[in-house]
Amino acid sequence: MPRSPEQNEAMRAATRERIRGTAMRLFARHGYATVNMRRIAAEAGMSTGLVYRHFATKEELYGDLVGEAAAGLNATAARLRGPGSPAELLRAFCEGFLRDLAGDTEFVDFYLLMNQAFTHGTAGHGGPEGAPPAVRDLVEGNTALLRATVELIERGRAEGGFRRGPADELATCFFATLGGLVTMRSAVGDGFAVPSAAVVLAPLLEEDGHR
Repeated sequence: MPRSPEQNEAMRAATRERIRGTAMRLFARHGYATVNMRRIAAEAGMSTGLVYRHFATKEELYGDLVGEAAAGLNATAARLRGPGSPAELLRAFCEGFLRDLAGDTEFVDFYLLMNQAFTHGTAGHGGPEGAPPAVRDLVEGNTALLRATVELIERGRAEGGFRRGPADELATCFFATLGGLVTMRSAVGDGFAVPSAAVVLAPLLEEDGHR
């Protein structure tokens, strides 16, 4: 019995996601330059031709992954700039990050891929202006998220409940902590103890340090 158009579309979508997931893992763990489409196809358990049906080049596949990351950063920045208590907005972001970190390794691979792309965009190709468009978007998204966090901390201090200190330095230390946790999760594996949001936010929020 022939498959319906809906079934064919579901199969195409599943294949595409398998390619993306495999590519993300390989790019994150081995670097963009050392991975080719043949290797991605072999790891995904499919023919190279099938991979090329979904992504014409390695650059297109990489750009698709990096573009998703850029969109996620911009969406998070928009949420942090939205209405609500600064402390609750920051806590919700941190709790979501830690939930993802406690899950499977896909989140770790995705984060490591973003870090590689940041380096690609800031150090390679003469800086962001010379980097591929998706990488430039990622660098801009990261800048937007950092600025939104600085603004949130400044607003939170004005309303009370945030610790003293330069907002830009506090935001930098916050994201350095999150990045360090991802690195530890990658190195330790399933034995990694994911901290609570209260522990991570203790340097920022006065009340979280006493829970």
